[in-house]
Amino acid sequence: MINQDIYLRDPIGARFADIVFPASTWGEEDFARANGERRIRLYQKFYDAPGDAKPDWWIISRLAQKMGFKGYDWKDSNQVCEESSRSSRGNRKAYHMIKIAAHKEGKTLHQKLAELGTEGIQGPTFYNYDTGELLGTVRLHNTQCTQEKLVKEGRTKGANMINKKGSHFNSQTGRVNIQKHPWSLYADYWEWMSPKEDELWHTNGRINEIWQSGFDDIERRAYITQRWPENFTEIHPDDAASRGIESGDRVMLFSNRVPVHKNTIKGVHGKDFQFSELMKNGHIALEKGATTAIAIVTPAVKEGTLYSYFITEKQASNALQGRVVDNISGNYNYKLGVCKIKNHGPSEYKKEFRSMSFAPRNIV
Repeated sequence: MINQDIYLRDPIGARFADIVFPASTWGEEDFARANGERRIRLYQKFYDAPGDAKPDWWIISRLAQKMGFKGYDWKDSNQVCEESSRSSRGNRKAYHMIKIAAHKEGKTLHQKLAELGTEGIQGPTFYNYDTGELLGTVRLHNTQCTQEKLVKEGRTKGANMINKKGSHFNSQTGRVNIQKHPWSLYADYWEWMSPKEDELWHTNGRINEIWQSGFDDIERRAYITQRWPENFTEIHPDDAASRGIESGDRVMLFSNRVPVHKNTIKGVHGKDFQFSELMKNGHIALEKGATTAIAIVTPAVKEGTLYSYFITEKQASNALQGRVVDNISGNYNYKLGVCKIKNHGPSEYKKEFRSMSFAPRNIV
């Protein structure tokens, strides 16, 4: 087993891996990246990687060559970027034409990106062979972008590739296709999941302070570890009062009703993916789930609903969430769960002020 990472992680790297490749990270190597608005920029190296850490491309290159594969003899990250650019042609972050423009000027792709600075350029990119201008795409699905305009700007010549999504939506008509999700397709699942007896709705997700990475955002940042050393669950004041729960109490969240979609089915009849039909035909398993958390009493959550953070290795709140496929989107309904909550008494954080913040997180 090979582990390639910027930190030695336990247990994957520290105990399970036969070989560990230490990798460099952001700021330790030049690399191109596109953000959510398709803005392509060069992120330049400003610091040497520690010890024997190497860029990802270098590790893959040497490993592939040792295994006898051809074509992995890159000299730097720019060569990797230039080789991969042709595979981007036609997609919404296409950057191949940056390479075309760069080579026309006797430069590398990375050099051209460096000239574009922190503004970068929005993909898909195009090159006007007549004027030598490199063009970006500010807006997708621009129905005012006509064929005549594309031709005039030189976006149809040479290696340029037009994607339908540039001027239309990706539907048969080219128009946006907004579908209403019929409540009838979801109603039986919601009805079955609705809290019974002393249950509360339980959902979980991100918070701004800890966004996505359980390691980078929790374990590696001391101020986060100090602020929330354990997972928390937010509970409405009325729900807390009726159950004798205060901020700082350690609580257990538990459920005997965690539905799990256990089989993959094709679906032949119209109702095959209805939750009630899945239950009847034996495709749903009912499992148990439990986790502990520190209670935070706040009006920021609705009465009857609990909210927990969703990435914690030690107290996984996902254990309470239903794992049933939505029959339109194909995504799992992970955000819908129910549980009961039991007070285990004051935690060590309730009377101290060094760690575990109970400050309100709501902005308004």
